[in-house]
Amino acid sequence: MTGAQGPEASSAGPAGFLAGLTILELGDGIAGSAATSLLAGLGAEVTTVIDPASPHRQARPRTSTNAGPVSLLPVILDRGKRIVRGNDLDVAGIRALLARGGDSRGPFDLVIVDRVEGVRGPLASLRDIPTYTSFVAGANRGAWLSISAFGLSGARRDDIATEITLAAASGMLATVRDASWGNPLKLAGYQSLLNCAQAAALASCHAVDLARDGEPAHLDLSAVEATIAMGPTLEIATVLLNTGGPAGAKRYGAPASFYRCQDGQVRISAMEDHQWRGVVAAMDSPDWAERFATTAARIEYPEEIDRRIGEWTRTLTKTRAETLLQSHGVPATAMYSPAETLESPQLRHRGSFESVRLPDGQEATVVGAQYRPIEVERTGDVAAEGTGPVTGRRGRSLRGLHVVEASHVLAAPLAGALLGAMGAQVTKLEDLRRLDMYRRRGPYIDQVAGGERSAYFALVNHSKRSVAFDLEESRERLDALLAGADVVIENLGGRRATALGLAAGELVKRRPDVLAVSSSGFGQDGPSASYRAYAYNLQASCCLGYLTRNEQGEQAEIDLPWADLVSGFALATIVAAWAVGPRGNDGAGVDFAMADLIVAHFNEFVAAASLSADSDAHVDRANEMFPYAPNGVYATEDGWIALSVADDQQFAQLVKILGSEPLGSPEFADAHARFERRRVLDALLADAAATWNAGTLARDLRTVGVAAEQVVGPRQLPESDALGSRDFFTSVEHPEWGRRRLIGIPWRPFGQPAIALGAPPCLAAEAPEC
Repeated sequence: MTGAQGPEASSAGPAGFLAGLTILELGDGIAGSAATSLLAGLGAEVTTVIDPASPHRQARPRTSTNAGPVSLLPVILDRGKRIVRGNDLDVAGIRALLARGGDSRGPFDLVIVDRVEGVRGPLASLRDIPTYTSFVAGANRGAWLSISAFGLSGARRDDIATEITLAAASGMLATVRDASWGNPLKLAGYQSLLNCAQAAALASCHAVDLARDGEPAHLDLSAVEATIAMGPTLEIATVLLNTGGPAGAKRYGAPASFYRCQDGQVRISAMEDHQWRGVVAAMDSPDWAERFATTAARIEYPEEIDRRIGEWTRTLTKTRAETLLQSHGVPATAMYSPAETLESPQLRHRGSFESVRLPDGQEATVVGAQYRPIEVERTGDVAAEGTGPVTGRRGRSLRGLHVVEASHVLAAPLAGALLGAMGAQVTKLEDLRRLDMYRRRGPYIDQVAGGERSAYFALVNHSKRSVAFDLEESRERLDALLAGADVVIENLGGRRATALGLAAGELVKRRPDVLAVSSSGFGQDGPSASYRAYAYNLQASCCLGYLTRNEQGEQAEIDLPWADLVSGFALATIVAAWAVGPRGNDGAGVDFAMADLIVAHFNEFVAAASLSADSDAHVDRANEMFPYAPNGVYATEDGWIALSVADDQQFAQLVKILGSEPLGSPEFADAHARFERRRVLDALLADAAATWNAGTLARDLRTVGVAAEQVVGPRQLPESDALGSRDFFTSVEHPEWGRRRLIGIPWRPFGQPAIALGAPPCLAAEAPEC
């Protein structure tokens, strides 16, 4: 066993809300490694036990070094951690490491164990769940988080998963399709596992908070549930809340798609009438546009609108289309590659990039800290330009934390809901002049319109109360509400937030003891600060749209608000870290740019582009996922199956189950050969799988240790036996629409029921009923 420091970044990043927290990471999977990377970025001291045979340590993209090829993903995730090589460790060695702690100060404050792809190395003897949980009960002295594919309880507790099978089981894979062939297509990179990591970072803060009661806390996180929570949630809501009709951006009509330009594509998302008027103005008000002034007309005739707008955008460069539309208030962004992202004026202005040193001394560029602290000069007992006292660092808790949330649509409201479910007292501040779009628009529960019946509002506004008044006319009431807040979160836009005194940079001057968070698409300053952005636009501009493509390089349409959902969990994590930091934290201002977070989800591709001009030719495409071979999606007689083969033994079992003689050919004898001949291999697998029932084949393969899942559509998930056995879809009681299920929290205390949710608030919050 040896210890070393992981790769270093060139900048220190933001102030560490988790400074003094010691963490041990075990399992060496992407979910656990990325979660501890996020926590290290918040100031925690992380020790990680690595396994050189872990699949992600061989993943693409890779770069050549003096010591041979190096996978960029683990280099990025390991930076800033203390590395312990687990080659010679056994369970006794793990026990000794747990007792000694990270720096000989005693036991670790938090242990995170990644079991998603199974257990190996020093944890191999803890594969059986009763054995593992008994070990945890004896070893845990503080907070412990277990991350597994389906959770430590329920019908699927013993099963494992990979990136592609997680996507299959969570509805994500069925949501995105190859435009040419129609087969399910995974999001580029490792987004299901990184979703899980985002949830794990927040769950870690929750575990630390619970452990302060004096008893060890053990939280049980399901990777599938986490992927659902940051996946096809809007489509799931159509079933849970009986909304009828389509989900996604297209429910508001055109334009809501990609449009070809002279040198690429631009994504336009005009969901509101005023945004449509901006599109029309940008096109110099053509006569044909008069017919489509209403949302109803744009829903009825999307093909004609798309054709007309496409004719216009083809006369422009993508950057010109973006800037022209944005100048008229339209959420529109060009699609950018990782190489183009490295030249982003906005990211450069914000100082978002940092360097990571490779083992041979090369330096790669990545996006570093995923938020920017707002500096406020503190002088004596008052903040500069402020009037409030500086109370100094103090300990806090998530439970009872007073949060005021002034926000619209999805990301920031979801953050408030998550914090409320963990015990914070969250007040949604609703401006009667400008109600949340999700509050005032459909789709509606049971397809009955009403101010309390918006399905999407219900989905992301549970576990909080509402205070509603005219913010401009009732400034004294607003000031009184803010006076009692520990945390203020807003995403109203710089001009509006500043006018109301809610912008983080202004609020923290008046209230230096508060955590003030301003969330936006691109940040509070810089050339793109005023840009309007929905999730769909961020996904286009921040690498996801460019990298999610088929084998021929054709991009796929991604009609789910993934960027918003991931940002909601990230925002909640920042707040939770500030609240539970072991040394206490002063008040602070936070400038959170969703674009920084989303680009960071593709950091390995950004790093590869910074090292080589031809990196695009050496990354996984479609459903490839080196070193897994095969790794893909195959049609069966009744649907699709996703599977990943990690080694030769698993491949032999696959061949045996399928009974396919061609698959047993010596040309597929080892993983390298299988990956090199993956096109031939995929064709043979497609032939062999075509006569099988998808569910039966997946079950048989799992029985012999191969990760495999039937590709499930989002609308099938509410009736899933596996999810039902854990009550993931959690019931709430609402005075207007009764008892319904919402998407729950993807972790819970081990051995206990799902975390309870509160009902979404009525607008007239002080009234006894809606």
